[in-house]
Amino acid sequence: MRYNCCMANESSGGGAELEHLLAQLLRMLSPELTKASADARPSQDDNDGMPAVSASEARALIELLSARGIAQGELAAVLALDKSTVSRLAAGLERKGWIRRGRDDENQRYVRLYLTPEGRELAGRLWQEWRSRQVRILAALSADERAGLSAGLGGLVRVLAAESLLDRTADARR
Repeated sequence: MRYNCCMANESSGGGAELEHLLAQLLRMLSPELTKASADARPSQDDNDGMPAVSASEARALIELLSARGIAQGELAAVLALDKSTVSRLAAGLERKGWIRRGRDDENQRYVRLYLTPEGRELAGRLWQEWRSRQVRILAALSADERAGLSAGLGGLVRVLAAESLLDRTADARR
């Protein structure tokens, strides 16, 4: 199974399309939503051993979980961040022991970012936390509200894409 911020699950009652649309919206809002989660955590590991992780770190780790090795420039495009920002982000993740840099197997000129075993475990936990939040949000809505939300978000995503405010190519990789 491929993990990412847009995983859809028919079992929540909202349908895959609604979950997909909600995930897109949550990705757009993720700095604030992930900040709220990080702010709720102490700066040290909390009781369940989950370290404090910034919004950018969480998104990068989840993308790396899905990509299984990605070039820094590709990660910058997926996260919609400047290459220099991703360079600093990757350096910080590497210092924390969550990623490693390695040469591309097919082209040794390229350096790719890979999760370490610790990074893979953390990314999986972050993805589960993200997924649980999405399921809770949808479960709190009635069937009529989910149907209305699905139609409304579908229209919003369409208009944002038409205005070039939403990268549909990044979504197609999911």
